[in-house]
Amino acid sequence: MTNVYPLMNDDAKFEQASHWIAKIDRELTPTEQQEFKHWLAQDIKHQELIIEMSSLWDKMDALDRLAELFPDANKAGSTKQNSSTIKKWSIALAASLILAVFVGLLPNSHFESLTNSEQDFVRYETAIGESSTIYLPDNSKVLLNTDSVLLVRYTDDYRLLELKRGELLVEVAHDKTRPLSVIANNKVIQAVGTAFNVQMSSQNVELIVTDGRVLVGQIKPEVEPTLETLTIPSTSLAVSKGEMATLDVNRHGKSKNKISKIDTISIAKNLSWRQGHLVFKGESLAEAMAEVSRYTSVKFEIADEELKKIKIAGRFKTGDINGLIGALNNNFNIKTDRVNKNLVVLRKQS
Repeated sequence: MTNVYPLMNDDAKFEQASHWIAKIDRELTPTEQQEFKHWLAQDIKHQELIIEMSSLWDKMDALDRLAELFPDANKAGSTKQNSSTIKKWSIALAASLILAVFVGLLPNSHFESLTNSEQDFVRYETAIGESSTIYLPDNSKVLLNTDSVLLVRYTDDYRLLELKRGELLVEVAHDKTRPLSVIANNKVIQAVGTAFNVQMSSQNVELIVTDGRVLVGQIKPEVEPTLETLTIPSTSLAVSKGEMATLDVNRHGKSKNKISKIDTISIAKNLSWRQGHLVFKGESLAEAMAEVSRYTSVKFEIADEELKKIKIAGRFKTGDINGLIGALNNNFNIKTDRVNKNLVVLRKQS
């Protein structure tokens, strides 16, 4: 089967918003400004999605400049009110981030005491389905995704984040004299002031750079992280904004790292977890269910091999298992059997 089936009806709107954010990033032409204004006026959902995507991409400053294009529900043509509306949205988004910090300090964010071998580190952990925002001593910010473990150590010479499991996005405060290093599966990803996302698995480390440039090096498992061992030569592998690197963690033989360009829409898709969403754009049902399983204790078993290959598209709220099951039932010829609270079996309708 080669058809791509939608999971949710608003996926097209999400993709349209992504396209507009990409255009806003390189500045709208006068004609595009009028088209953008018309698109915003079509549906209140369009306005909400633009704000959501702008938060994801830190483009609220661009929306401030375009405030006069936003329809005003109370007084048409009031640019002052429109600007005020955008600013209120900005404040609300900032408040949500502050709330996330407080949530990160609560017991359910799994801040734990350290073992003797980790006594110089501060440990953060998220359970399945949880995320946490961490502000570091230098004002760097880390977003920790589901089922992740992070060790943090700051010294006078270096800033070190050791990702033991899971995924993070870090916005690095600029400090040329003290680079920030992220260690994941013995890969060292280093920057002095930038933003990037790191996801690790047993096979590789996936790196997406959303701002600036990072260097990638290697550290041996038995080597203690120090200023000397964390020093990466300037000739090392470099990954820049708008690039994704798949870093091979094979320790036997030569590493096969791969760097490719990644567009704005694809980056937004990969980082949609920041907003509590998962976005699928043609992945197989097997791949999609594997990704969904990262965010819930419920596991999905696909009983038919042919069913695994069906390609799907759509946006799914993390943790909304009932909504997902409903979408699968409505869009596919699929029967879902809830065997128990932790297992759902998918099979073709007879």
